[in-house]
Amino acid sequence: MRHYLLPLSFAALVFAALPSLAQPEESAPQIFDEREVLRISQAAVGNQLGDYAFLDRSGRTVRLSDYRGKPLVISMIYTHCPFICATTTRSLSALKFSQDALGADSFGVLTVGFDTENDTPDAMDDFAKRMDIDLTNWEFVSSDAETIRKLSSDLGFVFYPTDEGGFNHITQTTFVDAKGKVYRQIYGDQFGNKTLLEPLKDMIYNVQSAAPGLEGLSNRVRLFCTDYDPTTGKYEVNYSIFYAIAWGIFISLLIAWWIVHEYRRSPKRTYPKQNGMNNTDAL
Repeated sequence: MRHYLLPLSFAALVFAALPSLAQPEESAPQIFDEREVLRISQAAVGNQLGDYAFLDRSGRTVRLSDYRGKPLVISMIYTHCPFICATTTRSLSALKFSQDALGADSFGVLTVGFDTENDTPDAMDDFAKRMDIDLTNWEFVSSDAETIRKLSSDLGFVFYPTDEGGFNHITQTTFVDAKGKVYRQIYGDQFGNKTLLEPLKDMIYNVQSAAPGLEGLSNRVRLFCTDYDPTTGKYEVNYSIFYAIAWGIFISLLIAWWIVHEYRRSPKRTYPKQNGMNNTDAL
């Protein structure tokens, strides 16, 4: 029987390395750098979104291209989030208050679950029901890890898992224009309705006002007359400014007519010529 003996110096090196082989170094925890995360998010403005596929709550395949042609609001959440994602979703429900003014079919809303292990169609359906969301053109979808990675990159949405089992992530709502490009980012989990809805108003009417003829004129008038009412939290079409302008023009014309009328009724006056008066005085 042959025996293979290692040199003592080499054996010492091997035994010294065994603890490190048995216990690999733990990766350093990721630090949520708010400034860098915000920079990435803002740099995404203008990005063209890819045509990604998702599963809706019933398991049916939907694509981002299905939402092209009108603005889209995208919110990234994970269903096991203990607080922030639910608060953000409830804040987004304020969109229903402006559908009467902006049009019930004028924009879409997409809530995307980014926890691919847990955010299944059933989980997204349960989340939507818990949030009591039942708004036209608002869907809750999920997808595979690669699709979520690509979509997050397009949106400038940063997230990563934590040691506690959840996720650190930026709380942003992304507004996408009718061509599928990132238009604006809104941050936070609670916001006033005006902050949330101004981008929609701008996108909807700026796009539609380009229509020719009476349709374009009508859309420009609606853009000018759509005001935010803080008492109701709604955008409402208000034509009172045009009524005030018309009434002002009517009053001005009435005053002008009265001045002309009175001038014509007044007796005509004659004045002697200055030269004639001077000659008479000389005589």
